[in-house]
Amino acid sequence: MNTLNNAGLFLINTLFNLYLFVLTIRFILAYARANYFNPITQLIVKITQPLVAPVRRLIPNYRNIELATLIWIIIFEIVKILILIALTIRIFSTVEIIWLVSSDTLKLFLSTFFYAILFRALLSWFQPGYSPAGQLLEQVTAPIMHPLQRLIPPISGIDITPIPALIILQLLIILLP
Repeated sequence: MNTLNNAGLFLINTLFNLYLFVLTIRFILAYARANYFNPITQLIVKITQPLVAPVRRLIPNYRNIELATLIWIIIFEIVKILILIALTIRIFSTVEIIWLVSSDTLKLFLSTFFYAILFRALLSWFQPGYSPAGQLLEQVTAPIMHPLQRLIPPISGIDITPIPALIILQLLIILLP
């Protein structure tokens, strides 16, 4: 594979992953019922609204699961995988493509939670007061952190639950193909 092809693969992968990351955050924010008036939430909604709104009119949310956003995540993953396959000039079966899309989507969600927990922990050390980012990270990481916080109490007032959460998430990311 030549250098130009590698550069193309990198660029396509990066651009798709950036927008997929934003879509994933929107999905998690809706699931966690995050504060819609948070300025960061507003930014994420504005970036994703042109794609999500038309599909949302056709496919409504199911409870707090934003199905339109999930559909766009899957569509972007499929397109990304197909472009990457075309650039590598390899042939994959439909089952392999479905497997790649599924594992890549799951890795995307796990990575999003990983970085959100990491940034939440770092932000609590360096900026312990209120901030829109801190509030947002608290809401995004709540589905993973709250169950762990019930199992692992603070030690001397220090919440150590980010450590096992990060280890578990990274282990799951490594175990996926």
